[in-house]
Amino acid sequence: MDYIKNTATQSNIDHLLNEPVVGYSLTYPMGVIATIAAIAVMQRLWKVNYPQEARQLPQFELGADLQNRTIRVTHPEAIQITIDELMHRQGWDVIFGRLQHDNQLTLSNAQSAFQIDDLVSVIGTDDELDRVTQFIGETSTIQLEVDRNQIDHRRIFVSNPSVAGRYLRELELNKRFGALATRLRRGDTDFLPHENTVLQLGDRIRVVAPRNQMDTVSTFFGDSYRILSEIDFLTFSLGLALGLLLGLIPIPFPGGITIKLGAAGGPLLVAMILGSLGRTGPLVWNLPYSANLTLRQLGLILFLAGVGTRSGYAFLTTFTQGNGVTIFLAGAILTFIVAISTLWIGYKFLKIPMGLLIGMLSGLQTQPAVLGFTLEQSNNELPNIGYASVYPMAIIVKIILVQLLVVMLR
Repeated sequence: MDYIKNTATQSNIDHLLNEPVVGYSLTYPMGVIATIAAIAVMQRLWKVNYPQEARQLPQFELGADLQNRTIRVTHPEAIQITIDELMHRQGWDVIFGRLQHDNQLTLSNAQSAFQIDDLVSVIGTDDELDRVTQFIGETSTIQLEVDRNQIDHRRIFVSNPSVAGRYLRELELNKRFGALATRLRRGDTDFLPHENTVLQLGDRIRVVAPRNQMDTVSTFFGDSYRILSEIDFLTFSLGLALGLLLGLIPIPFPGGITIKLGAAGGPLLVAMILGSLGRTGPLVWNLPYSANLTLRQLGLILFLAGVGTRSGYAFLTTFTQGNGVTIFLAGAILTFIVAISTLWIGYKFLKIPMGLLIGMLSGLQTQPAVLGFTLEQSNNELPNIGYASVYPMAIIVKIILVQLLVVMLR
């Protein structure tokens, strides 16, 4: 008799443990579809132009179509003034590269000053290059970057841990090698590197340097694709362990209630802190870009596979015999209403750019699948920025609220 009671009790416990998983599996597909449908409807209704919207947001590093232009100095107001002073006065967002004076080719630096008939190569967007050209002179038919006899250029992988996580100014490229960083490619995005740019493992930096220094510069940055395909298990495991320990710490709330961040919230919070630090002494906390993407995709696949294998039978039983259809439809309707409301309030009232907003919606719903759709729609990094700004708080708040609801409704 006791055996029967214990078996029945265990069966009830298993059922209760499976209920959240079954509810998740019932509503997850329509949660994704309803959110994507809401985005598709509203962007079509409002005729959103994502490329034009991105161009109006220079405060975000979204990458740009960078060009190289050689300019002849012809205007007297541009001479005998250092490049650093010109940059501050005019507010140019460009990088000055090669400088030719009296047929002598050198690399420019902050203290270089122009003379009449100097040739200088400038890297930036077309609009910025037009501004620079209008002020200092005229476009030259000579292309200084073509001549690689004395000064060469190369794209180099940042794979050296001692370089990653540091400001570009700390590396003192000009002082060490007489070199200059002119472009930085992170993922699929190109942008201009500045003194306060922090390098990450997996970046591809374009360096202009004297030809005899180029191999030394490559060695300095690492330039190893193999290393970038590996994961530093020391920092990865240490960060994960700290996150799991944080997730186990009970957090007291008024009324004698205690909650825990758990195995999801703890690692997420620690990852945010360590990611913002970048490095601690010799320890680099950022993963290489390619390894990061691989882990994210693998983690999502394993997560969905785990949910499916655990709840498959219960899902089928609930959907066909219980109130599964009601739960399915309720999840779809609620998700669609929340998505439409978020987009309407954010775009019409708060004036949030649509590219940023759809990423925020993906983070609010904690849906990586929706983020993938938004990235395809916008074809820029704005959704990623919106997703990253909302997702951590959304998942932590949900973890806390679920535990509070369970306690209050017990």
